[in-house]
Amino acid sequence: MRSLRFAAIGLMLLGASLFGWRAFRTRLHRQMMPSAAPPSAARPVNSQAQAQSSQAPFAAAPKSESANHLGPFAMAGRDYTVELQTRTVNGSDEEANTVVAMEIRDSAGAVQYRRTFPYIEPKDEFIESWSVSAVLLSGTNGTGLLVSYDSYSEPSAPQEEPVSWLQIFGVVGGKVVAFGAPLEVQGGLLNDGPPGPVYKTAGPAGTLADVVEFKAWTGHCRLVFPIRVDWAEGKLTPAQQCLKTAEGLSAGCQYKIIPEDSLSNSGLTFVRLWPNPDEKSGQPVKTVVKKDSKVELLTALVETRWSDGSDSNPSTLADAQNPLAGVGSFGVAQNSDLWMKVRIDGKEGWMHSEEDFQALGLPEDE
Repeated sequence: MRSLRFAAIGLMLLGASLFGWRAFRTRLHRQMMPSAAPPSAARPVNSQAQAQSSQAPFAAAPKSESANHLGPFAMAGRDYTVELQTRTVNGSDEEANTVVAMEIRDSAGAVQYRRTFPYIEPKDEFIESWSVSAVLLSGTNGTGLLVSYDSYSEPSAPQEEPVSWLQIFGVVGGKVVAFGAPLEVQGGLLNDGPPGPVYKTAGPAGTLADVVEFKAWTGHCRLVFPIRVDWAEGKLTPAQQCLKTAEGLSAGCQYKIIPEDSLSNSGLTFVRLWPNPDEKSGQPVKTVVKKDSKVELLTALVETRWSDGSDSNPSTLADAQNPLAGVGSFGVAQNSDLWMKVRIDGKEGWMHSEEDFQALGLPEDE
């Protein structure tokens, strides 16, 4: 009897931990963006499929499936909605639903874009699910739809910067089009919220585009990575053209650094500060860092990367279990040399060694 009692208690604790982790991931996800989840095999829908779809929004779903309606969202003088088809993953638990299909529809019900997601049966207490959310992206020069995809796995380990996938849509030539493939984002949008029906861009970029700012993790700090949204061309490009490309590396760009709430320096120490982001720029100055020193993170100089990805290929059986096929991405280039401009008790300079980053108490990858 005692062993049975212990077994029952163990199962209860496991269930509580899984529920707690789902609640934690849900809260974290909402903080990162007005919602998120990764993509599966996506394909634009042809005109014949649109005509068929406009008469039958979704095929009759089994009792374990349901549909959710987001919107309407006003773009280019017309209203659009996002329709989500979901399926129960784990019995009748309302929190354990997964999205299996997403459609963007015009006011007449015609499908403008469709993306599907794999359904994975729970196995050995392991659960995988997908979620999708959408908000209106409001800019000075245009308005679009910002869709976020997120994948949940239970159990799984926390990350310093969780990954999400974001995709921007707009109206070009009277039709809703994806402005490229979903972008893999490690850090989320710069301005997290609070979550709401509208997300505003950071500002205009000329007369035909706007800028959306993202957070990008460098391994020791979070920088602001601006992306240009071209409403006329229906495409995304880096706002700063100094990136790692297929042809090779550039010298890098300077990016604003997002302030850290706190640093974990252990007390009296020092760091080396160069006058410029180059060890040949002069002798480094040893700058004392105390427990109560005022430390300001100003600028990061680092090589970055950009990949457009591909969102035009139709899904295949192989892609059905590989939802990240064709995804775009951006961030810090692999093996890049990070230089960071800081101000310590009023003294400014550049630092870049691991020893100095640790002495200053900066966060780092686990």
